[in-house]
Amino acid sequence: MTPDVVVDIGNTRIKWGWMPEGAIGLKVASLPPDDETAWNNHLTTLPKSESRSWAVASVHPARLERFSAWAKARGEALQVIDRSHIPLNLDVDEPLKVGIDRLLNALAARRRCPEGEPVVIIDAGSAVTVDLLDEHNVFRGGAILPGPRLMARSLHEYTAKLPELPIHEIPSKDPPGRNTEDAITVGIMAALMGGCAMLVEEYMGKCSQPPTVLMTGGALGYLVDFDFANGTQAGGPFPLTLEGIRIAAEALP
Repeated sequence: MTPDVVVDIGNTRIKWGWMPEGAIGLKVASLPPDDETAWNNHLTTLPKSESRSWAVASVHPARLERFSAWAKARGEALQVIDRSHIPLNLDVDEPLKVGIDRLLNALAARRRCPEGEPVVIIDAGSAVTVDLLDEHNVFRGGAILPGPRLMARSLHEYTAKLPELPIHEIPSKDPPGRNTEDAITVGIMAALMGGCAMLVEEYMGKCSQPPTVLMTGGALGYLVDFDFANGTQAGGPFPLTLEGIRIAAEALP
């Protein structure tokens, strides 16, 4: 099937992607995950159709159930994408526990990169995942870090005096931070950039050639234009999860 709309239901946002006529890439909208009024309003901006086909994947079962009920109540054709639809080999301890968003990212990354080329996928959202797809097209696992907003919230909630910073509004700062707010920002930047850089360098040692680095997610901020080990610069951001949903759906009858 070729879906008219692909949907990624995450922990904090729901993203819709569709292919306008004549376009070469997905147009993406980020919407509230539990606001049907916002969904209805955005539906009016899509190309008119008596019946659309939708493909959806989710890391949040309750929100998937709610979205599915909303779509079906409108008479929309809905295909839920699960891990059985994703043609990847996994070399991890517990394959069934790997988040479907990570697998969809890897599927899309494989489409974007030549066969035989290893890929590191960085997805920055509520959490940050840094995953490795090796040159043999095997998903080797990765790392999960707290995202910048989660770091900021934790520093506030688990201390007596540190403020909670609206991370999405804060520009990057050069270290050292000269006040509490700047020190928090510098710390979050260092944790995110340093963690990702260390992991990319570690993964390089497990590959036969330097991997391509691809980025996705709504919290990339500080990582855009960042140079990793050996001068490797990440490509993106790309809507990898949505692209993976579309690829998986297109393989279905």
